[in-house]
Amino acid sequence: MRYDDIETFKEEIQQTEPNALIERWLYDGTPCVFYSSNNLSKFTAKIENDYPEALSVLIAGTSNWQYSLNPDKGFSEFHEHSDIDVVLISPVDFEKTWVALRTLHRKRWYAWGSKTKKKVMRTGQNVYCGFVSPKHIPDKSSDYRFEFLQRCNSYSTSLVGHRDVNIMFFKCKDDVFDYYIRGVRIARSKV
Repeated sequence: MRYDDIETFKEEIQQTEPNALIERWLYDGTPCVFYSSNNLSKFTAKIENDYPEALSVLIAGTSNWQYSLNPDKGFSEFHEHSDIDVVLISPVDFEKTWVALRTLHRKRWYAWGSKTKKKVMRTGQNVYCGFVSPKHIPDKSSDYRFEFLQRCNSYSTSLVGHRDVNIMFFKCKDDVFDYYIRGVRIARSKV
């Protein structure tokens, strides 16, 4: 999605029902990181191949809708150092990641320092918000985490300007919408 300017973006946030806005951003048009739908297809094809259980592969955040929904970031525009947020709707991958996190948590909670415990608690907040990511597994020796990060690195190609790629697993479309609608509402309150 491309906007002429920040004012047009803010106007859209104010005037469009959040659910309709998220629907359009995620499913209509080409995310601003891509110059053609062909590039989008090339990018998502590799991810779909690596995650065959995924029901959908979507581009979100500033790499899609051009401006940050975070008013604390001044609604900053997508730029050369921005990352690419990829949403995978995949109950299987969500569950697999959640099990990996819970298993590690049960084994290591009492051995972790307060800093690691805070990170794990933050991951719990993410799960409550509807998503999980293997990159948040605090055990750097985890094979599952390592394979996930390798895959993310392999998606950082010229198609996305060699930007970092972040993948978030969601169980369902409703959780995706709930997560991003929250961002629209926060942005709307600050416009």
